[in-house]
Amino acid sequence: MTNPDSWSAVGWNGGGGDSGNTTYAYAICSGNNINISGTTVKVRFSEVSGPTSATSGATVTVGCGQNDGKLVSGGAAISGGSVTTTNFTGPGSPGDHLNGSYPSDSGGSPVADGTTTASYWSAFTHTGGGSSPNTYSDAWALCADDGV
Repeated sequence: MTNPDSWSAVGWNGGGGDSGNTTYAYAICSGNNINISGTTVKVRFSEVSGPTSATSGATVTVGCGQNDGKLVSGGAAISGGSVTTTNFTGPGSPGDHLNGSYPSDSGGSPVADGTTTASYWSAFTHTGGGSSPNTYSDAWALCADDGV
């Protein structure tokens, strides 16, 4: 997707009964009198199957392409799959959870504090104590090119 105009978040409690849980979505916006006419924003997405077996994890990584500009942010989910073409569905088990969503290297390892050249975003997901059929791990990278 090129030049998106919104960002969404979906909260999933998984049957834990907590009522005070909060889900947030953060947007990156420009200010007044800032010329962004030459800027292109590109969203890159990757989805992998899993984790599906009890107490297992999965990592998914997506990066900015050569002509996409710089990584400016990212996002992640654990889902029922196909989140870019259908309505969001929860993962296969109520114990599934997203453990991390972070800038990374191409292998999915977190980058060091102060890194200015990260160009990948990764997510780490986990099933919890039960098996979780039809579960997928999703990651998005938000890339911006200012044309310079």
